[in-house]
Amino acid sequence: MSRVTLRDVAERAGVSTAAISQALNDRGSLRPETRERIKAIAAELGYTPNKHAAALRSGRTMSIGFVMPAVDDATAKSWAFAHNLQLNALVRASAEHGFTVTVLPASRPDLLATPQLDALYLADARTGAELLRAAASRGLPVIARDLYVDVDRALSIRTGYDAALRAALDHLSATGAERIALLVDEGDHPRDEIARSGYLAWSTVHGADPLVIELDAAHRTLPRRVRDAVDAGADAILAFCEDGPEIYLQLEAMPLVIPRDVQLLALCSTDCALNERLGVTHVCVHPELAADAVFPSLGALVPSPGGAPRVVDLPWELVRGSTTR
Repeated sequence: MSRVTLRDVAERAGVSTAAISQALNDRGSLRPETRERIKAIAAELGYTPNKHAAALRSGRTMSIGFVMPAVDDATAKSWAFAHNLQLNALVRASAEHGFTVTVLPASRPDLLATPQLDALYLADARTGAELLRAAASRGLPVIARDLYVDVDRALSIRTGYDAALRAALDHLSATGAERIALLVDEGDHPRDEIARSGYLAWSTVHGADPLVIELDAAHRTLPRRVRDAVDAGADAILAFCEDGPEIYLQLEAMPLVIPRDVQLLALCSTDCALNERLGVTHVCVHPELAADAVFPSLGALVPSPGGAPRVVDLPWELVRGSTTR
């Protein structure tokens, strides 16, 4: 069966295609009864608007560019999980709004020479600087996660990661922790660098003695490093979501009482459910919601005199469990 077109609806209603468009989009000066009659005929015929045809007429491409960082083979594995989560979330949200996703390597700003995108999406603040400059010079709207882009056709989506980290440290301090150990991975993964720098800044402001414990990429050293933290005098451990359950089990196997002797708090940016089931106190941020924040604001990313970037703050929450006092 062929697709019902705007012309089919116009012929049945005995009006022009322009009138059909006005009625279905609630524009123009049609009489209310005429508008409702047209909508009823369109529904009866099963007419659905062709979003891509409408987009072409308006100069839109219905595609979002996702910037993939340029990393070497040694660090690709540590980056893959976080960026795949972001890419999958963007693909899902794009499909719901009739968009496709074009993946662009961060090292190829020349790919923006021909306008084939409606916006450029940067999932990581440290990547895509050249593409960002190329997009700004061409007036292409930019959506950036945890990066304030100072152009008027930009949307900055803040995950609240920094605020959540401070809330975690403040909570441990308020519950009596005097030596908080931070467990991070070796290497330069953005998540670990942000946590490390935020933790060190908090320690400086609060006059605390920092204790950063590094794990190998495979986390085979986790049991030993947990014991190292306790032996170094840590009475609280702040770690990432995926390590929370294992650290909890390691502490239970030691001659310690949780949370009397050692408190545990997990900083979660993926799935918080397992930590919640175990009763591990955790802070849960939701970077996966960044993709959903793109489309409600996309139409507003237009040039305006003296315009400023739009900012969207994603939710986060501190979930108290049995591993803090």
